Amino acid sequence: MPSMIDFESEFPFLWRLSPESSEGFCAVSMVVAYEENDQRQDLTIETSVQSLASDTSRAETEETLEWNDDDISLFLKMVNYRRQRSNLPISDNVRIDLADPAIIEIINVVAAAGFGTAYASNGLLIDPISKYSSFHCHVGGRAALNTVGGYKACVVVDVDDDDAVCVLLEDIEIDDEENIEQIRRHDLLLVKRNDIVHPGFTSLDQPTQKFPSH
Repeated sequence: MPSMIDFESEFPFLWRLSPESSEGFCAVSMVVAYEENDQRQDLTIETSVQSLASDTSRAETEETLEWNDDDISLFLKMVNYRRQRSNLPISDNVRIDLADPAIIEIINVVAAAGFGTAYASNGLLIDPISKYSSFHCHVGGRAALNTVGGYKACVVVDVDDDDAVCVLLEDIEIDDEENIEQIRRHDLLLVKRNDIVHPGFTSLDQPTQKFPSH
């Protein structure tokens, strides 16, 4: 099935929320819906993100939603950061490969930003080593957090005054001597802006890693 798609004026992306458990969680998938006269079949990309339904009826039936302006903006920012890193020009009209693992990762991050629930970072982060290590972050850009499980890569998806919301790109293991819990990849964390450090602190930020960065 063809996976290349061009974006000009139309943005044919939908979210599909599918009931997954009796606890009210829905699996989030992205759907590329083509016109009826288009010979291509609709393309579905599953994500690792789960959404908590807002009411009982939504938890029992499948729901389809159009991407909103925030989804589209975050997606395009992340795609263009990736183009910048590859020394390609930023463009309003982009051609992407939906089979590319880096694009699929971007879709997961956008899904997490739109449907995930942000965890408080209390007890998860270690104070930055110094003011020198603080990082001026931008929405859609790569960054890192100094956590109790080491430096972890993330993507900044929202910034508001002194606070920021990040989507984790790595798990955080929390060992409290009684049990081991995990904050998982693609979970959201609410942090302070001065908690965010340069992505170079993590092992994921390598020149060969095809993912958007500053």
